[in-house]
Amino acid sequence: MAAAKAMDENEGEERGKVFLWTREKRGWIYLTAFLLFSVLVHGAGFYLFKVVYPSPVRIEPRPDTITILDASDPAVRSVLQRISDRTIFLLPPSSQSEVRVRLEDHPVRFTPAFQRTELELKAPPHPAALPGVIEPLPPETGSATSGGPVRSIRVKFAPSLVDRPTAPWSIMDDYLSTAASLPLLRIDLEIAPDGSVRVTGVRAELEESEKAELATVIESTLRFVPAPAVEVGWIEIGGEG
Repeated sequence: MAAAKAMDENEGEERGKVFLWTREKRGWIYLTAFLLFSVLVHGAGFYLFKVVYPSPVRIEPRPDTITILDASDPAVRSVLQRISDRTIFLLPPSSQSEVRVRLEDHPVRFTPAFQRTELELKAPPHPAALPGVIEPLPPETGSATSGGPVRSIRVKFAPSLVDRPTAPWSIMDDYLSTAASLPLLRIDLEIAPDGSVRVTGVRAELEESEKAELATVIESTLRFVPAPAVEVGWIEIGGEG
C-alpha cells in the first residue's frame, strides 16, 4: 500500500511537466521529427527563393603613383607639343615676344537679333506707265437669291424681357428673314447669365420635328446681353413688317 501511494504521488508531480522524458519515449520521436521538418522547410525555402549570402569582398586601396615623362621620347614629346599648342594662347605673352592679337583692336560689335521694318509706298519705276482710270463698280442691286428686299420679322418680347436687350452679335432676325413663310410662334425661353438661350417650349401649329428644328435655330442664333441673374420669358415671332 505504501509503495502504491508513493507511485501515485510521483505520477502527480510529473503530470505538470511538458514532457515526461523518463517514461514517454514518444516525446523524443516528436521532437526529432519537428527538428528534421524545420530543417527541411528552411532548406527548401533557401533553395527555391535563391537565398544566397554574398561572400565578403575585400577592397584594397590603390596606391597613388607618379609617372615621370621623358622628354626625349618621341611619343611624350608629341603629347607635350599638343598641350603647348592648346595653352599658348591662354597664357599672357612674355616681354620678349611680340603680341600678335590685341583685344582692344577688335571690339565686340553688337548685332541685334531683330530688325525694325515699316511699311512704305514704293514708287513705280520711271518707264512704267500708270494704269488707266479705274471705273467705279455698278451700284449694288437686290440679292439674286432673295428675289426682293429683305423682309423684317415682327418680334415681340415678354414684359420680363423688355429690359434685357439682345446682343449685337445675335443673328436670329437675319436668319429668320430668309424663311419663305413664318406662322405666328410663341417660344418660351430661359436666358442664362452669359446671354445664351435655352428653349423650354414652342407653342405653334407645327409638327414635333419642326418644333425641335425651330428650337435649335433659336438657341444657336438668339443671344442677349450678359446679366447677373437667370431670366425666364417668351417671345412672339410672326408676320411681316
